[in-house]
Amino acid sequence: MPSLLILFFMIFFLLESMAGIIENGFIIIVLGREWVQYWSLPPGDMILASLGISRFFLQWTAVLSNFYTYFFSINGTIYTSIFWNFTNATTFWFTTWLAVFYCVKISSFTHPIFLWLKWRISRFVPWLLLWSLLISTSILIPSLVKTYLVFQLPVGGNYSGKITLDDRALAFHMKFFLPLQMFILLIPFFFFLASTILLISSLCRHLRNMQHHSAGPWDSSMQVHITTLKSLFFFLIVCMSYVMPVIFHITVPFSVCSSQYWIWEVVTYAGISIHPAFLILNSSKLRMALKKMLHYHEAA
Repeated sequence: MPSLLILFFMIFFLLESMAGIIENGFIIIVLGREWVQYWSLPPGDMILASLGISRFFLQWTAVLSNFYTYFFSINGTIYTSIFWNFTNATTFWFTTWLAVFYCVKISSFTHPIFLWLKWRISRFVPWLLLWSLLISTSILIPSLVKTYLVFQLPVGGNYSGKITLDDRALAFHMKFFLPLQMFILLIPFFFFLASTILLISSLCRHLRNMQHHSAGPWDSSMQVHITTLKSLFFFLIVCMSYVMPVIFHITVPFSVCSSQYWIWEVVTYAGISIHPAFLILNSSKLRMALKKMLHYHEAA
């Protein structure tokens, strides 16, 4: 029976996860219906739909894995943890591509490479999503190897002079699996930071140009810059609140029966549970669909 403190954070984690699942499910339904109906989506919505799908399965996997591990057995969640690693990596990459897409489309740099990206980023979006899936799939192989080392590989009864299963799994985890996880998570995070920095630089450059030409302080281009920058700053807060706990949790794992574990789970998933609501409210298409749904329920 969990203590009152663990029970409190369990309930909090479940509620925030259900909120995120419902929000991402709404994004999937609205954009997925359009995708099926027209067999195409605008590039930004394509990334948004992919992000919604990955987060939907990520949060379901986290809920099932955490509660099953606590109340039953850790052995039953080995394969769900493999799927969690995959959806976690895709979530990182899709979030990054959404930030990169906004940065390229909104920024006002005139460098030839940047102009080339601005005109072609929309064509690259399907390939970026595909490559993200392929990169994320690369983490499945070491996850399966780790599972094989722990649960499938037989070990003789005489342990003297031999490496135990725990030693083998730990050595594999520290020397190969952990560096690969760090690489797959940190690379998109650095891309995300670069996109935010570039957008800030673009806004500063735009402000200098406006002062030079004595333009009004609130032209439409500047408003778009500021709105997008606010979105990216919120993205950054979400990423920081998710990346740091995930990395800490990977490098310094807690027991699922400890209160620290459930506190970290609440902190880790708080941002990605709130972020879908922000995306819905800042997308005219999703906001309109939400208003129609609420109006329909009020009329009913």
